[in-house]
Parts: sequence; structure tokens; C-alpha cells
Amino acid sequence: MNRFAFAVLAAACATCAYARTDAYIKLNDKAEKHPRVMSITFPGDADNLDMYNSIYGHGAVIENPWVAYRIYMDNRQSLDLYVKQTPRLELDVTGFYTTPEQIGQGYGCDVLWAGKSIAAGSFRGWRDSMLYTIDEVTARTQTVTSPQTVEVTDSAWRFNGHDIDMTQIYSVNGESDILTVTVRLDGHKPEDLFCTGIQKLESGNSGFIDGQGYAAAFGQNVPDKSRPEMVETVGLGIKVNPENIVKAYEDDLNYVFVVRPDSDGLITYKIVASGSRAKGFAAAPQAWFESVRAKLNPSTQK
Repeated sequence: MNRFAFAVLAAACATCAYARTDAYIKLNDKAEKHPRVMSITFPGDADNLDMYNSIYGHGAVIENPWVAYRIYMDNRQSLDLYVKQTPRLELDVTGFYTTPEQIGQGYGCDVLWAGKSIAAGSFRGWRDSMLYTIDEVTARTQTVTSPQTVEVTDSAWRFNGHDIDMTQIYSVNGESDILTVTVRLDGHKPEDLFCTGIQKLESGNSGFIDGQGYAAAFGQNVPDKSRPEMVETVGLGIKVNPENIVKAYEDDLNYVFVVRPDSDGLITYKIVASGSRAKGFAAAPQAWFESVRAKLNPSTQK
């Protein structure tokens, strides 16, 4: 194959992959047009609720055919989960706010109540056995860098008495239901510790966490408290790079990995999540746990 033919094939493959992913930020405007923007920045003294409500869906959205995530634009920067009944791109239609009529037509919906938990792989500071949100910054930015990738930047995050510039990179592709997360930290000190993990479900939770970087949870919750009849069965899983792990533990709300950056200043992990609305969901705790280990085992990934 000559160089020109290879370039054409590579471009076609990239286009195919992008056609199976989407990422966006939409503004919450009075006309309810919700225009897309590529990036949005708030000053550090902006009110959390104002930021949260100024964006349609409360933050950037990223999806592939099986799942979608939104990253809240506030000090939590939590990851919320949407599971699909039909493998396709659909968030431009439902925007995380699926109606009962759309659910009847085969659309997916929000399946997770994040609350004060670490949700589906959110990132936090860690100090004195406590999780810390990203409270004091000079600016917060969310940027769509491609249909596959969203970046969240916190400029001069004041943590442990000094400033850290942090960039969180969230990416999906069109061939896998895995979300990849890379956190880059500039200005951190050796004693600085951070954390990630997954939440426990509201009812019937089963789960585990181990020192090799795996954690999983399975159970039920009600993601929309105004619709208590919609009880969602959810599975969450995470695999943290063992090089980053300081310790693993659990509290009342979460399975938590305390982590520190590697020699390049990076923390990396992968998330897989699903629910009973998805076709082929491993609809029992042990089956889900086995699925998490199989999907997130580095030796089985392409």
C-alpha cells in the first residue's frame, strides 16, 4: 500500500470512529435553542450553582454508542452516567433529559444519582482521610477538543496551601464502552494525595475494591427523585493504574483509591459502566464483577 492510499484509509477510519462518538457543551439559553460551544471558562469566584445551571445538562457531555457521561461544571466535577437501550448516538436528541415517550421509543436515560458521592470515577483531592472537591481555583474551563475527547482545566487549584494547575482528559471511542481518564497535575508536591473511585448504589449494593486497581459496584438507585417509579439497576467499574495507587479503602458512600501522580505527573484510569436498560447487561453482581475485570484487564485491551 502506497503512502497516499494509507493516508486515505487512515482518514476514513478516523471519520468512522468519530461518527460513532460525540462530545459537546450546550448553553442554557432563554430561547431553549441550546447552542453548542467548543469551550467555556468561568472565573474562580463564580457561584457553583450559576455555573451548573448555565450549561444545558449541567456540563460537557461525551458519548459513544453504549453510554454517555456528563461532567458537572461545578466544584464537584462529578461524572454522571447515561445508559442506552439502542446502540447509537442520541444525546443530541435527549440531552440527558429523556421523556417517558422517548424511553418507550427505545432511547436511553440518566441512570445514576451522584449526590455527594464520587459517582462514576470523579476526581478529588484527599487529605486527613477525607475527599476534597475542587473548591478554590482562579478559573475553570471545559473544552471539547474532538468528538472523542473533553478536557476539564482548573487553573491554580489551591490545595494543601499551594497552587496546582490540573487538566482532566476524558475520552471514548466508537469501538468500546470504556471511558479513559488522564489527569495531569503541574505544581503538585510529593506529599500531595488525590483520589478517585466509584460510588456505592443507593439500595442492594454489592461491590469490591482491591489493591491491584480494580473496583466495582452493582445495585439499584433512583436517578430522578421526581420519578420514583424509575428504579435503575446499575453496574460501575474502574481500573486505576497500579503505579498511581497509595491505598484502597471504602467508606459509607464510595469505593476509593488514594492516588498520587507518576513520574510524569499523570494519574490514569479507565471506567466501564452499564445498566439493565442495555442489551446484554450482566444483570447479577458476580457476572458484572467478572465483566469489569475482563473488560478493564490491560492484557485484553487493544
